[in-house]
Amino acid sequence: MHAAILVEERSAQKDLDGFLANWDRQYKAVMSKIDLFDQQKTAQWTQEQKQLFIKLLYHQRAHFDDVLWFMGNCAPTREAKEIILNNIRDELGMNGFSHEMLYLEFAKSFGVDLTYELLEEKYYYPFLKEYNQGHLRWLRDHDWSHRLSAFAAIERLDNLDYLALKELAVNIGAKSSALIFFNVHIYVKHYEETEPAFLKLWEEQSAIIEKVFGFIGDYQLAIWKRISDAIFKGCYLPTNS
Repeated sequence: MHAAILVEERSAQKDLDGFLANWDRQYKAVMSKIDLFDQQKTAQWTQEQKQLFIKLLYHQRAHFDDVLWFMGNCAPTREAKEIILNNIRDELGMNGFSHEMLYLEFAKSFGVDLTYELLEEKYYYPFLKEYNQGHLRWLRDHDWSHRLSAFAAIERLDNLDYLALKELAVNIGAKSSALIFFNVHIYVKHYEETEPAFLKLWEEQSAIIEKVFGFIGDYQLAIWKRISDAIFKGCYLPTNS
């Protein structure tokens, strides 16, 4: 009996791995077509464009604490709460600098002072607020199985997005300690922490995971496109920005 269960679990893991690998490939293929991730184009950025990218990226990522707080409050079990708490601990850096402080260091290397930006929200433009609030509304309107799937997808995107973002940062001149922010996200294992509960969900409701991952991937790619258009075309920005 135990052997049969083990075989079934291995089969489910193989199926999940195949789905995730295909999802990764599709996501990266679309991402590669966005100007923001075209190294030849971003190499031509002016200092003003570089600084705008840093200001926009700040708010694309700075409000993830709202997602964590929502997920933590809705988590139905101790194990689920621990997944969220471990993520919060990592965000704070525990024995080192928090991710917020690491980002401020990156921004500072380009002459951008974001020390009070989390409070003042000078560069929190409406399209970024819409993006962040959209995540929360979606989570509010779905059950825990959907929420867990979305959270796992968001965490898996860390490794994909930040690898591309680090290449972008290097391409525009970031060096040394300014890159630590990106490195900690590239090598983080948050998705792996969700996988035991996530595998169980895959065995029982794989259709939910497929649907939610599709939504999260498209939602994330849309904000990269909008940030790209804001920098290259001036779209979505206040006229006095």
